[in-house]
Amino acid sequence: MKTDQYIADDSKYYLGKDLEGKEQTTKELHEVLLKMVLEVDRVCRKNNIPYALAFGSALGAYNYGGFIPWDDDVDIIIDYDDIPRIVEAFQKDLGQDFYFDCYETNKKYNVLIPTMKLKMRHTYLKEKNVLLPNRCGSENGVFVDICAFMGVPQSYKEHIKLIKYAKRRMAWYVFLDGILHIHPYRLKAKLKAFEKKVAEQYHDSPFVSQTVIIPFQDWSSDLGSKQSLSFPREVIFPFREYDFCGHKIFSLNNVEEFCRLRYGEKSLKKYVDGRYVDNYPQSKRKANHIMHFSFTSSLEEYKKKKKQHKT
Repeated sequence: MKTDQYIADDSKYYLGKDLEGKEQTTKELHEVLLKMVLEVDRVCRKNNIPYALAFGSALGAYNYGGFIPWDDDVDIIIDYDDIPRIVEAFQKDLGQDFYFDCYETNKKYNVLIPTMKLKMRHTYLKEKNVLLPNRCGSENGVFVDICAFMGVPQSYKEHIKLIKYAKRRMAWYVFLDGILHIHPYRLKAKLKAFEKKVAEQYHDSPFVSQTVIIPFQDWSSDLGSKQSLSFPREVIFPFREYDFCGHKIFSLNNVEEFCRLRYGEKSLKKYVDGRYVDNYPQSKRKANHIMHFSFTSSLEEYKKKKKQHKT
């Protein structure tokens, strides 16, 4: 079966009008995101840091050999132990068109979201339903989420107990930062200390998952099984190369099994009478995360150009 017989056209999935009023689709967004993925790949290869496309990006690699046509983000994971190494590598080798935010370099970073955000300069993206605003003082460019994976308990109940530690503190976090605009430095420090303690305690566990201080990870409605919060270590590690948009990009050791566990059997590509059939409901095939965006200007650059145009 030829790849092009099941790759769908991402130019038909509408994003909306950008800041300049131009209509855009996920095709234009994917061109920007691919540049960012390739930059992660370049820096990580140079510094011998394992990374992998995960979650929806892994599903896209398996089903489409690239992005899910209607997807509007990218998920990358690294081993928790490699956080210091990737921070150092980004500080040293990241290209001038890119920058990143994380708690390790800026204590204002929201620790309830993925471990790190790689962003592209001269772009702008505002998400819908943001848990808390960016407090790092940097631009809000188009971004790629980088999340740390760590060892976790084999028991689902024990795993949930760890996640609830962050959940119980989330209300205070949102109240202080989102309502009173007081940076909860001490609360963030406690959450990161808890994360480190769990990582050390379950370092050699046969099951792994994203860091336990992300409180909303078990609320996702797209889980194939509610207990698919963690995965056998051998499903995730070691990372392997896959074809992705015409490039060799790393993803999980067993992408097919990961997708089956995470999203269910129906998420995987199927062939019926020699043709590919996508089981994902047509009504849900749309970008859902983006409110305002520009692929050519930061918000500050756009405002400056608009002001100059008026004068």
